[in-house]
Amino acid sequence: MGNQVTDTRTVDSRRSWLYKVSGGAALGAGIVLLVGMLIVMTTVLVPRSASGWLAALQDNWLITIFKLHAGFGGVQIGLLDGVDLLDLAILALAGLAVLGVCAALWRTSRIWSIVAAIQPFLGIMLFIATKTAGRSAAMGAALVISLVMLRSSVFDRSIAYLGIAASVLLLVGDFSAGIPPLPIIAALFGIAYVLFVLWFLLIARRLLDLGQGRQGRSIA
Repeated sequence: MGNQVTDTRTVDSRRSWLYKVSGGAALGAGIVLLVGMLIVMTTVLVPRSASGWLAALQDNWLITIFKLHAGFGGVQIGLLDGVDLLDLAILALAGLAVLGVCAALWRTSRIWSIVAAIQPFLGIMLFIATKTAGRSAAMGAALVISLVMLRSSVFDRSIAYLGIAASVLLLVGDFSAGIPPLPIIAALFGIAYVLFVLWFLLIARRLLDLGQGRQGRSIA
């Protein structure tokens, strides 16, 4: 990747407030995605077991895409159209989370950190403008910054590999939404969703550590 500099195990402690905010955002994104997944699992086992605002948490675009690939009854590609507040919230949380990671990896790659940092926010603007496109920017940003992680000692490599695997598989499932249901794609997409949740939770822990001034390399 371009504009690389010598890596270091330390990060700028003056950004501790950003690491705390970003860590909280990553934790929030991970929890929202996790709750949505758990609700889907629960409703499959016990139909109509969730209702109201709790049930709404299962309606993020990634779960809708999973349902499309898995052939859930009544789920159509048109459900991905329209501005959804939950999707906007996830994009915003992902953007804040990636921003903190980019700040921690600034000395590793300035150019690619900037590319990753702006993607979710450009995605939000595109989503609002088109009412359908732009949400994949969350995975695009995660993929780019996870690749940068591989050249850094600030984050454990296992976190980088999680982000790469999750992002690639989710992007494949996202771009293929609307094709006839295929169990293999549904299975891989479901695995990627779990990996994405785990990636957010792990970077949340690391960012919060950095916010507290704990500079040592994370252990995933």
